[in-house]
Amino acid sequence: MPGLTESALSIGIIGSGLGGLSAAIALRRAGHHVTLYERYDFGGEVGASLSVASNGSRFLEEWDVDIPAAKPVILRDLIRHDYSTGAVQGTYPLGDYRERFGTDYNNFHRIDLHQHLKEVALSESGKGYPATLKTWHKASSLDPETGHVTFENGAEATHDAIICADGIRSISRPHLGVHPDFTLSSSCCYRCIIPAEKLIALGLDSFLHNDAIEFWGGDNSKTKIVMSACSSRTVVSCYCFYPAEKNDLKEDGWDISTTGENLAATFPGLDPRLITMFLNAEDIKMWRLYNHEPYTHWSKGKCTLLGDAAHPMMPDQSQGACMAIEDAGALGIIFSDKYEGLTVEERLRLYEMERKPRATRLQEASRRARENLNERIGWSSKDTKPGMLTIDEVCGYDMHAHVESLARAAGFSVKAQDE
Repeated sequence: MPGLTESALSIGIIGSGLGGLSAAIALRRAGHHVTLYERYDFGGEVGASLSVASNGSRFLEEWDVDIPAAKPVILRDLIRHDYSTGAVQGTYPLGDYRERFGTDYNNFHRIDLHQHLKEVALSESGKGYPATLKTWHKASSLDPETGHVTFENGAEATHDAIICADGIRSISRPHLGVHPDFTLSSSCCYRCIIPAEKLIALGLDSFLHNDAIEFWGGDNSKTKIVMSACSSRTVVSCYCFYPAEKNDLKEDGWDISTTGENLAATFPGLDPRLITMFLNAEDIKMWRLYNHEPYTHWSKGKCTLLGDAAHPMMPDQSQGACMAIEDAGALGIIFSDKYEGLTVEERLRLYEMERKPRATRLQEASRRARENLNERIGWSSKDTKPGMLTIDEVCGYDMHAHVESLARAAGFSVKAQDE
């Protein structure tokens, strides 16, 4: 295949969520043979909207992903509403976003993006060797020194490198000596969707066309509604945060079903338009939130963590998916021929050097934004204080340059572009 290196590695990826598929695409584009292992049948991805700012969208473009095929809504504004009346209190325009950061701010339905990334990863067309997807392969043991993994179905495999992208409840972490330290958050969340036809019937179809992430509440409070259109404006998605003591939800997971009546009753005094939407919503789920402390390390031997397996974070910066995509982007860069003089272990060490400080900063900023909307990138630009995360820091990030500077500082071999 033209453009591929002669030093193609065999790389296993445990987990085929958004992070695992992104890593498969990045590593395939870098010229490697990739096998994805999914614990169940493919298609378990659930959820509502998923915003991918320029720091994530930049890699989708770099990997030649056909972004319009995943049916995004391109975001133009952030809008704040009065909690009770719905009156617009402020707007942060994103009108020059593409000019500033080089890509659009895309808002996807999670399932749309997940399915499309699968198609790109496995496709016979496009640069690189098509990835292989093996379903019903739940890892039971992992030897990070040899890259050997055993599955519950009795299958075994050995790879040059293994990327553990098996989510917030990762079963790979203990094999790398990573033991999570986490506590229950004081917040819970509902998520739900409202189809376009229902909004039109209710006279609320303007929300389909605002091309914005819209907020109610969130000022020094655990109560906040976040709403946006996705899937080519055929759906409006809501994330509804509230104090945990309101229903003392203890069940684990983010896929616990409930009713529109329960959802509406949790937010007394809310903008009546949203109450109407809640009573007509579909796919209403409850979600218990956790605070995870940063892990001591991500990598051991030939194995490393990625995405929620490496850095679970609160959703309040809308950066969880972008951080997983950035992780994948870093792997694609570091496993390119520019760094082919490094061993797998050195490459994974460089990956952790690049990713862990930035992901940890986003993790901490997301926790602060859980109770103060002014900490959220975009709104933070209105009143920036020392230490605050800014939209330029997140969205204007040049990972290629940063990886090269870290590699040179560590004394690693970096291949010149014209070699």
